[in-house]
Amino acid sequence: MTASEHSPAKGYDPVYAVFDSPLMRELRKEAYGEDVGQHSWVTADELRSDVPRLSLATSSRLLDVGCGPCGPLVFMVKSTGCMGTGLDVSASAIDSGRARASAAGVQDRVALLEGDVNFPTPLVDSSFDAVISLDVVVHLRDRQMFFDEMARLLVPGGRLLLTDAGVITGPISNEEVERRSSNGYTQFVPPGVNESLLEAAGFRLIEQEDRTNSVLFNAMGRLRALLAHRLEVEAVDGKAGYGRQQRYIETVVALSERRALSRIMYLAELAEV
Repeated sequence: MTASEHSPAKGYDPVYAVFDSPLMRELRKEAYGEDVGQHSWVTADELRSDVPRLSLATSSRLLDVGCGPCGPLVFMVKSTGCMGTGLDVSASAIDSGRARASAAGVQDRVALLEGDVNFPTPLVDSSFDAVISLDVVVHLRDRQMFFDEMARLLVPGGRLLLTDAGVITGPISNEEVERRSSNGYTQFVPPGVNESLLEAAGFRLIEQEDRTNSVLFNAMGRLRALLAHRLEVEAVDGKAGYGRQQRYIETVVALSERRALSRIMYLAELAEV
């Protein structure tokens, strides 16, 4: 499958194409503090806390849906010795992920596939023990289809851990919605939507955690790094591209500070048959 006209890959592909450039590496280091090749709002400490939530062992089969350049996937595979599969619509992200897995020495334990997660995957039923999907669901058009597909791919008792950075918990203006959606199709939902859709797909929610603080921490770090390297970023993206990035991140900071848009982690277990 390739990227469709409505795919978020069209928004992120330019970022992924230069993801491992010296400038991007420096920006991530300054923004996140600990660069593990992540994109979006995940931190290395979050990943460390999530490994035991997924009960990963060397025999486990882990799927990362919307894996991007595979920073979290490679981190978890290297930490646990499990087998990892990554799925993303962006060819640039998959290329970057393969290079990252090879550099980490886990290329023999990581398989990467290009595919649009807005559609059913070609993967076999009940082929994974755990699934992660970090800050991806906000870009999907049919969440119920997505959760149903994750239920199909997991073994009974398998766990799904996802984060949604688009849960509406306060007033948001139309200008803020537009700026926050600048990376492509974006769908915001009120509290309760993900919970009910997970239940309808056969999942039992076992843990839920507000991780908006990580958005605020990372966005403020990204904004500082962006301002510190303005001329370098403008040389790559142009002044207009730099301005879009700055407005986007400033909007994320504002929405997070007043808790108008929250990032929630959901840990769910597929019901035993």
